Amino acid sequence: MRLHSLTLRNFRGVKDRTVELPAIGTTVVVGDNEVGKSSLVEAFDLVFAYPDDSKSKRILDIQPVGQDVAPEVTVQLTLGTGELTYTKRWLKNRATELTILEPDGRRQSWTGREAHNEAERLFNEHVDPVLWQTLMVSQGQSLVLPTPADAEPLITAVTAESGTPVDGASMPLVLAVEHEYLRYWTRGGRPTGDFAKSAKAVEAAELTAAQALKAMDEVVADIRRAERLALDLDELSSRLGDHLKSVEELRERKQATDEILLRRDSVRARAETARARLENHTRTRVERERLLDEVTRLTQKDAELAERRRDAETVAKKAAETVHAAEAALAEVIELRDERRGELQVAERLVAKLTDRAELDRLLVQQAELVDVRARIASAGLVLDGVKVDEALVAALEDARARVVEARAALAAGVPEVSVRRVGAEAVRLSGTGLDAAGAKVPAELEDEIQVLVSGELVIDVPGQIEVKVQAGGEAATLRARLDEAVRVEKDLLKRGRVKDLPAARELLRKVDAVSAELQEARRTERSLTANGDPSERITLLCARLGVGSTEDEEEAKPAGKRAAPVEDVPGQMSLFAQFEEEEGTFEFEDLVVPAVEGGELGAAERALENARAELAVAERLLSDAEFAAAQARKAAEEDRSEAQQARARSELAGERLAAAVEALEAARAVLADADVDGEEEKATAEVEAVLDELTAVQTQADEVGADEAAGLLADALAVATRLQGERDVLRDSLRTTEGRLEQSGRDGLGTRREMAELELAAIRGEHEALKRRADAARRVYETLGRHRAEAQTKYSEPLQTRIESLGRSVYGPSFKVWLDDDLAVAERELDGNRLRVEALSTGAQEQLAIITRLAISHLVSTGDSSVPVIFDDALGWSDKGRLRDMGALLGRAGDHGQVIILTCMPERYEYVPRATFIRLES
Repeated sequence: MRLHSLTLRNFRGVKDRTVELPAIGTTVVVGDNEVGKSSLVEAFDLVFAYPDDSKSKRILDIQPVGQDVAPEVTVQLTLGTGELTYTKRWLKNRATELTILEPDGRRQSWTGREAHNEAERLFNEHVDPVLWQTLMVSQGQSLVLPTPADAEPLITAVTAESGTPVDGASMPLVLAVEHEYLRYWTRGGRPTGDFAKSAKAVEAAELTAAQALKAMDEVVADIRRAERLALDLDELSSRLGDHLKSVEELRERKQATDEILLRRDSVRARAETARARLENHTRTRVERERLLDEVTRLTQKDAELAERRRDAETVAKKAAETVHAAEAALAEVIELRDERRGELQVAERLVAKLTDRAELDRLLVQQAELVDVRARIASAGLVLDGVKVDEALVAALEDARARVVEARAALAAGVPEVSVRRVGAEAVRLSGTGLDAAGAKVPAELEDEIQVLVSGELVIDVPGQIEVKVQAGGEAATLRARLDEAVRVEKDLLKRGRVKDLPAARELLRKVDAVSAELQEARRTERSLTANGDPSERITLLCARLGVGSTEDEEEAKPAGKRAAPVEDVPGQMSLFAQFEEEEGTFEFEDLVVPAVEGGELGAAERALENARAELAVAERLLSDAEFAAAQARKAAEEDRSEAQQARARSELAGERLAAAVEALEAARAVLADADVDGEEEKATAEVEAVLDELTAVQTQADEVGADEAAGLLADALAVATRLQGERDVLRDSLRTTEGRLEQSGRDGLGTRREMAELELAAIRGEHEALKRRADAARRVYETLGRHRAEAQTKYSEPLQTRIESLGRSVYGPSFKVWLDDDLAVAERELDGNRLRVEALSTGAQEQLAIITRLAISHLVSTGDSSVPVIFDDALGWSDKGRLRDMGALLGRAGDHGQVIILTCMPERYEYVPRATFIRLES
């Protein structure tokens, strides 16, 4: 089958569209989403599936919503040897038309239901439905790998290529064997039907017999358990009686030793008391010895510190007298220093005043030069502010002038030129639109001769005699509009720059450059003159400091408050120059009256200043020496006074400690005299020794009778007795339980039940063995036939496997291999030695493998009458750029063997398909 064209009318969102398809090669149909690409495939499916009177939901869904129109599809295709033109219209004005053109030129036509039946017959005759569904990949199904084992054309093709015939006559036998096999076994090899039920019955009978046997075994085990429990209970009861006698003996022994332990505890308590009393008397003796030693030591130290205190106070008194004398000498030197400092200040003020006068003369000259420079800057700034021309404007004007010249030349070349000459005395008037006389205005009345470019309408009027109209074509109006626009742009630029024409703008730009250069030079001069600050501020400060103003007459005329000099270095203080500027009139620095400085006056003042500085330096050296001597005296006096204070403090502290030690010694003697301390300690020592002798005798007696072990032995014996009693109770309960089960088993008749279960199991086993022999025979026949069939299938699946591997190696390289399952579907893929199940591959790899498999199937069946186009709707969505290049080359080669149709909204995916035909669907 080959598709030639599809025409859709009123089909979903498609109003009327025809798509022509090449009979061979790869065709890429491109269109945006919802433009109707998938509708092409759907329409081809519906035209053969549903008659024109169908009310199926699929037919109702293709009618545009809200429109009372009839969906219509026309398809042209080749089926077998005939070319079919098949048209079908549903829902409204229903119609079906079929025309077949045979190779010999014969034409046959059908209409209505006959056309539908004939088209359906031809389609089913020449198109295998499995193959058609395998090679038509609808949107969203590109990842599904085909399973084409039931596609008859493919089986025929691989059978012919492999040389392995498929024996159709053996199929009834295979089906019969398979039917018999499935009576006993599932396809997976598990028992089923009566065979499975028989096996379950055998299992149930075996379970019943085993349970009966188990119950009998349990009775025998209970009899033996009861005998053993009775023996164990007698033995344990005997052991428990003997142990209880031992417990009573240990209890009597413990009662006999308790009196000895009580006496030992009493002696231990008296021994502890005696030890505590001895330790107390020992501490008393040690403390008394310490107090006596401390009183003796502190008495000696107190005498030594009193002597040091007297010596330190004598030294401190002498140091104070030395400080008084040094401070008197320092006062005299300070008075001399202050006198010399006053003389120096007078000399400094005189030198500063003379220096300020000289600095003021220099600054007045600098200020006059600065005023001239600032005037030049202001003048240049005014010139530059008034100019609106810059380099960008001149460049724009040059471009505008070029466009005007170009537009005028185009107008002259593209419109008619009319030459009008006056030859008589009659008046000749000219009027119209779009006239241009060599760039000048056309006169209203002609005097002699003129050449006019006509871009609109020209009217030549001789009143009362003739009127001639000349009309230019449509292109002339365009040329005139272009010229007018260019002239308007040029005029706007000239108006913005305030110049007459382009040469004037260039000349003005040149003057701007000159003024800018002059302005930069003036600003550099201004920066050099004001590098150390504005001289006017310094002049103002110097004038205020020197008390210099204008002439004497002006000084008298101005209010006294105006002459006050500002405070120096105060933020916001108005300068003297600013004050003069605020007065009516203009203040000029030339008006300042600066007293002249005599030539030698400044030198004499500076020499006097140096002398004053030298005398002050001598006075300051004397002052420094006096201050050092006074400081040393004060430091020595302070150290002596500090030493005297420390000696006094140490003496007083030693006295306090001696008094405290004497007081503590007297308090201790009041409690116990010194002579009695040693006697009390000796008596306590004797008491401790006597008690320890008694404790040793009692402990020896306790060790002889084992008094300390008696309590532990009794506790251990009681614990063993308790454990044995618990074990006896457990054995007694177990014996009673076992005897109860034996009594119940005798009433249930377990022996009879076991015999009946064994008889029933033997009967069921016999029936199951018969079924098992038949089931095993059926499985052996089925497996034998299946093995031979698989061997044959392997042979005829080899052509498809070879074709898939051949196509895949052009994409993945020479290591690409595949394995097919029984349905001829790709089950595994190997690449670079790595073999994986198809389900384990990435999404992109699965999609590429599905496309390669369909192209291989198409290649195998392309030479037969049952071939069908390969259709991919929205594929290769998970492939990278490298895979798109390789898959594109593969799709291009696939078109050499058949018809490949690709529907996509992403044409860039298929830009690598060679020799592809691209058809774009517009919305």
